[in-house]
Amino acid sequence: MSVQSSQIPDLLKIGALPANTAQDVETSVLEPVVHSDRFCRFVFQNKGILHSHSKIELGLKNVGAQAILPIGVGIYSLIDRIALKMGTKTICEIEDFAHWYAYKSMFVANENNKEREVFQNGRAIAHQPQYEDALASDGPAQGSGESNTLASSIGIDWGRDYDDSRNGTHAHADGGMNLKPHDWQLLKQEQKAAANAGATTALDEDTPTFQLSLSELCPFLKMNQLPLYMIKEQVSLELHFTPAKGTNQETAQSRRVVQVRASDGTTPAPASPEIDTTNTRLIADYLYFPQEMMEAYAMSNANMSFTYVDYQLSKQSVAVDDLKSQGIRNIGGAGRIVSKLFWGIQDEFAESEYLLGNFYSQGPKRTYTGTPATDSNGTATFNLKYNDNFLYPIDVKNTARHFHNVQSTEGLVPFINREEYAGEGDMITDRKIAGWRQGGNQADQGTEAQRENHANLVSKFFWNGARLNKNQRINSRGIELYYQVNDLPALISRTSAGAVVSGSPGYTQRVYMEVVRTATLTGGYFQCYYA
Repeated sequence: MSVQSSQIPDLLKIGALPANTAQDVETSVLEPVVHSDRFCRFVFQNKGILHSHSKIELGLKNVGAQAILPIGVGIYSLIDRIALKMGTKTICEIEDFAHWYAYKSMFVANENNKEREVFQNGRAIAHQPQYEDALASDGPAQGSGESNTLASSIGIDWGRDYDDSRNGTHAHADGGMNLKPHDWQLLKQEQKAAANAGATTALDEDTPTFQLSLSELCPFLKMNQLPLYMIKEQVSLELHFTPAKGTNQETAQSRRVVQVRASDGTTPAPASPEIDTTNTRLIADYLYFPQEMMEAYAMSNANMSFTYVDYQLSKQSVAVDDLKSQGIRNIGGAGRIVSKLFWGIQDEFAESEYLLGNFYSQGPKRTYTGTPATDSNGTATFNLKYNDNFLYPIDVKNTARHFHNVQSTEGLVPFINREEYAGEGDMITDRKIAGWRQGGNQADQGTEAQRENHANLVSKFFWNGARLNKNQRINSRGIELYYQVNDLPALISRTSAGAVVSGSPGYTQRVYMEVVRTATLTGGYFQCYYA
């Protein structure tokens, strides 16, 4: 019996199908057709409907020094560029992907970060109140200063207790408490001499692997599933990886990982992480429905159209002194429909001693001396101009308004506090994770790196965004970003015996535009163009 067109559900729509629709799932494990430490390509089989939550499994070889993944992006720190292609046509592409993903990671709920993300992809920025541990007058035996209700700060939560290294004293010194990574978070896996023994015999070949979701890698797959059985072209996914080591003068450090600081305060030699090509695979789920339904769906949808968003990157180097006066950047977007933008500033120094790595957005410099009357925060001022009109009638300077604009841009509230966003207040704990201090006005001085005002989490989520609310096509002049930051922390440098041996190449401002694109599938062949 033939299937009527009115009986055919939308098989590509992500969501619920009628309860009486039979569905089979076939899982294929695909090996990359090309793989090196800098590039990888997967080719899909043209069968069934590709499920958008299919996963890529990725991991690193055993590193020489103990390390973990950057806590803000996890395993996505390895991805520098992503491209989804149909034949020779690029459907979706994002450059500097890990920075893009650092912005998107702010909107993941705490419970998801703690219960899923830290295990699945290594992203570990869930927060919890840091309850008082003890008062200075209490001895080690009383415990009367501990509290389950009083918390004076907020810190990272990995689902385990902080280790107390205060040597039997209950002095209220949060800096003596350290959140150690789980064993499976550690990228240097060692064989133990015996069960629960501290002595090690050799490096273990079984290193942790993590999963990346296709729907998070490709915005096209966020709302659409690919009818591979209707496509006659080769469908491929290309991953370009972040360099294993830094560039310019700082060649020993890596952006892929974060070093773990030893309990005695020393920092091991920088790790040299290489991608484990033997553990890279694509776990693809193909959906199948009754044959008559799939054939009828293909016949009734011989010409299909997909509307989706893609992201274009515009970046340029900026000098700290130049930022103190108003600057105007042409972001581009001429002739495009741009729905929103977001932007941030990063110090390009390759540093594996920061919990977030290089994947953050630096906020204005703050000066906190402990005297409220003289403490101050820097300011940042932004506005956008497109189609000969400013988006805001008055330049936006208030950090609370900046935060509100980010929330309005995404329709979600970022799961970060105001000190992490703009360095305001003093709510981030001084307790450490992986040996590195989370808050404070100055982070630890590991390996003689100058890090004044570069605390690991303070003012490191200062992303800004704007939604263009007129739904207009951008004219030939493009979009202009007006920006001014009255002060930024001094560029990071590394010294030895008082002399600078390596310095930062400078700050870079990255702006991502969300543009609307359209793809058509006709006769088994894809075409794509800007809306």
